[in-house]
This record gives sequence, structure tokens and C-alpha cells, in this order.
Amino acid sequence: MTSKSFLLLLLSLYSLSSSAQLYTDAEDLETDVNASNNGGVFIVSNGTYNDFEATFENSGSATNPIIIKAESVGGVLLTGESKFVFKKSAHCILEGFVMDATSDETLVKLEGCHHIQITRNTFELTTTESVKWVYIGGVWNDNTLPFMYPSHHNTIDHNIFQNKTTPGHYITIDGSHEDDGSDEIYYQSTHDVIRLNHFRNNGPRAVNEQESIRIGWSEMSPSSGFTIVEHNLFENCDGDPEIVSVKSCDNIIRHNTFKSSYGSLSLRHGNRNLVEGNFFFGNNKPVGTSAAGSSLYTGGIRVYGTDHVIINNYLEGLNGTRWDAPITLTQGDAIDGQSTSYSKHFRAERVLIAHNSLINNTHGIELGFDNNNNYNKDIKDITIANNLITGSENALVSVVDVNNDPGTEIEWQNNLMYPIGNAVTLSGATSTSFDTTEVRTIDPMISFNSAYGYWKSTSSTPTFNLGNAVASTIVEDIEGQPRATLSNPGADDYSTATVRFSPLDSSDVGPFAYGSLSFNEPIKVDLEIFPNPVHNILVIKSLPPSVKMGHITCGNTGRMIWRSNDLSTSSVEVNLKNYPNGTYILHLEGHTWISSHKILVQH
Repeated sequence: MTSKSFLLLLLSLYSLSSSAQLYTDAEDLETDVNASNNGGVFIVSNGTYNDFEATFENSGSATNPIIIKAESVGGVLLTGESKFVFKKSAHCILEGFVMDATSDETLVKLEGCHHIQITRNTFELTTTESVKWVYIGGVWNDNTLPFMYPSHHNTIDHNIFQNKTTPGHYITIDGSHEDDGSDEIYYQSTHDVIRLNHFRNNGPRAVNEQESIRIGWSEMSPSSGFTIVEHNLFENCDGDPEIVSVKSCDNIIRHNTFKSSYGSLSLRHGNRNLVEGNFFFGNNKPVGTSAAGSSLYTGGIRVYGTDHVIINNYLEGLNGTRWDAPITLTQGDAIDGQSTSYSKHFRAERVLIAHNSLINNTHGIELGFDNNNNYNKDIKDITIANNLITGSENALVSVVDVNNDPGTEIEWQNNLMYPIGNAVTLSGATSTSFDTTEVRTIDPMISFNSAYGYWKSTSSTPTFNLGNAVASTIVEDIEGQPRATLSNPGADDYSTATVRFSPLDSSDVGPFAYGSLSFNEPIKVDLEIFPNPVHNILVIKSLPPSVKMGHITCGNTGRMIWRSNDLSTSSVEVNLKNYPNGTYILHLEGHTWISSHKILVQH
């Protein structure tokens, strides 16, 4: 196929159906969307629009949604006080806009909505005020059914959130409340999904309220959110000590990648949350200093509350301590079930921490920090099992304030700890010590895998038989490979099975990462791609029968230069003769997988 044919194919993908209409005016768009009685496609013509504001109060259906989209992804730039509001709406899709606004308003707000999808947009907002950029909540002053209850089943996927400089969150999952005249009960929005987004450049550090994602808030924390945050990339997210702040119950944070970010993933309020399969990389980012003079660290996972499960996470090169240690269990100032002062720090209780890898961090697992004697509630009933910790400085496990040694409140099982250089296994302990059933000090025999960018187990890595009944239910490792009962300590279990999950980069997320929302997890697919570097014709062979779509984007700009929905043959050729030298990204998508590959063009 010639490059001209490819261009015609690309243009045809954005051609309008007979029922779709082009819009250049926000009021006309709002009027027609709100008058629709059977869904429909409403397309904003490519171009730049200032103060493009619209409020939608209508619903499509699962089979006929209301689709509000840019003529092409990234082709519509909205400036000034542009914003979208969905109120009491359902089954709507907002797709493909670039919002580069300068206002004090939320960019996209959902009030009492369900099954809204916010997809393939780029968000940026220049303001001096505290603003929540994308907000999901209820209709706060409407106590009539069903709007007194929160939103639910909304999706935020394949977006870029970038360059935040003031307080407020990139994404806020809030909710609604019920007022019976004597008491208020708060409910979080439920079953929302935040997936395959790129969060970057959130800073400088604010005192509070500049998380990249906040799920719930203190008074809402007893409610269950069932929020899923998965397959997102966080880079240089420094605005708050909590990069992602979880303040409710029954949420899942999995398979995300955190790079070069000051702060931690914080289970700040709530119970029964799952943190699984995340990658944390310090990337040699030095200790920073905030405007207030406090030290800024690259951190890992901080835990409060009860019945959490923290498994299969990989934490490397982090310099954090105290609040920001790779895994930190501080003291608390309240106990679940004994206090309703939900802004307090509820002690960690009945928490499972298993199969995590802590590699070459400045500190390791830190326990007992009491914040200058302000927290006097000891952690209770913690299981720390089958983790791998190795490093060359400080302690792999440290009781920060020695009077707060948890002793028998932590059950240690089958951990491998290997101090090298000046590191020690344990410091600050007055009653805690390790026997060989709790901690073994042996070489983990791991190896740095340059293809994946992290330290992995090898065929020589020791295997442990994990006896804990709860931890033995962890049937996969961080890469999504089956984990045997006799398995390696740490996040990665040595296997030759297909790697389903690995650290994310910018080609895996955002508006031009064409992963379908119907897939379960992104995986790697083996292909023949040659020559690479390419001079003229790029050949892609061994395409699996399940491939549905492919496209190529420029690595510097994200601009799409080729796309095809017809990859039914096992081989395809792409003419790159007329494109400048540089790095390009080939994206392929099947029904249950996505795959990205870097291509170097050299003429």
C-alpha cells in the first residue's frame, strides 16, 4: 500500500457518518446533545476554540451512547474558560480533545452520572487557584432519588494530565451524601475505572491537596468505592506527599508505574484495599527541598487502616524515609471501630505484605514512626511474608522510633534479606529479631534485565515454600505469570511463561495508545519487525490472528502517521520514506492485548 493510500485510509477513519454533525459552537452542541432521544455522534470540527463551555444533561444507552468527540484525536484545542459538565447523565463518551485552559473551573465535572467515558483527551490548566481538573461526584444539593446517591461505573482512560502547578487534583473521585435532618451519611462514587492514563509534571510541592489522584476523603472513608486504578504511568508527580491518596474502602491499585516522583502511594483512610503489581522507580532523582524547607523523597507505599493486601510490588532506587520509605507502617493516632474522627491516622491492622521486591533503596521497610510522639497506637496483626529486600546502605528493616518496636504484632515468614556494602538487616529493634523461618540472609541471585528495565529472578534464585494460608493464594507474580507454591521470594517468580505485565512508558498510555477497554490486561506480543532502523519500507511479520488494529505515531509529538484496521494478513509493509529521521512507536491491538514497539527511522 502506498503512503498516499495510507493517508486516504487515515482520513476515512475520521469521515463522518450520515447521522453525525460537525459543530463549531458550544451552545449549538449543548442544545443538540440535550435534545437527543436515541444517542448519537456529535463532532467538533478540528480547530482552536476559546471559552468552549457546555453542560450536558441527557442519557444515551449501552447500545446507543451519546458520543461527543473531536473530529480527530488531538485535533480540537480548547482554550480560555473551556469546560464540560455532565449532570444526571449516562452512557456518554467524551473523546479526543486537547484542553489547554486558563481558568479557575474544573475541566470535566460529572454530577450524579454513570457510564460516562472520558477518553483520549489531553488536560492542561493554567491557574493560580486550587482546582480539581476532572471531578466525579453526586448532585450535592439534590436529595431526591436517585441523585442523592453517588455516581458509578464511569471510566477515565487513555488521557494525558500534565503540568499542574497549583493545589487540586488531576482526578478526584468524590461522591454524594444523604441528610436525614439529624445526620449526614457520605457515599463515594462506585465502580469507577482510571486506566492507561499518563500523569506527569505535577509540582512544585504544596502543603496538601495536590495529589495526582484522590479517591474519597476523610468523612467518606467508611464507604466502599470499588475504584480501580490500573495501568497508569506517573512521572515527576511531586505536588503532594501522596501521589495517589486512597481515602475509602475496597479499592484496587494495580499494575501502575511510578517514576521519579516525590511522594508515595498512600492508603490514608479506609479498609480492605488491594495494592498489587505496581512498579516504583526512583531513577536517581535526588532528595529535594520544598519551598517550606522540608525534604522531598521518592517513596513507595504508606499504610493506615485495616485488612489491606499489598502484594507483588517492585520498588527500586527510592530514597524515601519516615512517611516515604519504600514500605512504611507508622504508628497511628486512632483505632478502627473505636473512633469516628475520620481525619486521624488509623493504625495499620490485619495487613498482608507479601511477595514484594525492595531493591537498592536508601531505606527498606520502616516501622514505628510516631511523628514526634503524636501517634501512640501500635500497629497490630501484620503479616510480612516472602518479600525480597536487598540494598547497600542503612537497614533493610528499621524500627524508626525504638520505643515502638511492634514485636510479635508482626508475623515474619520466609523473607529473603541480603544486605551488602554498609547495610544491615535490622536496626532500632528492642524485641524484634529474626530466625531462619522468618528471614534468610542469602544471595538472591537476581539479574538486571535490560529489556524490561528491572531486576528479575533467575533460575538460580532461591525458592521458598510459603506456608501462610493467605499469602499462598497469590497465584501470579508481578509479570502475570503463574506462581507455584514453591516460588521465588519477591515480586518476580522465575518463569519462561509469557510476560503479561511490565513497567510502562509513554508509548503504553495516553491518547495514542490504542488499547481496547474490553481487554483484561496489556501483554507483550512477539513479532518480526525489520529492518530497524528502517530506511524506507518497514516490514511487520508474524502478526497474530487476533490482531485488530495498528498505528504508528511520532515519538516526539505523538502525531499519528499511519493507521490500519485491516491487518488480516500475517505480514504488512509500511512506507516511511517521506517521514523525517527519528523515533516512532508502532502500536498493535487485539481483542485482549496491546503491544508497543519502538522504530528508528534513518534515511
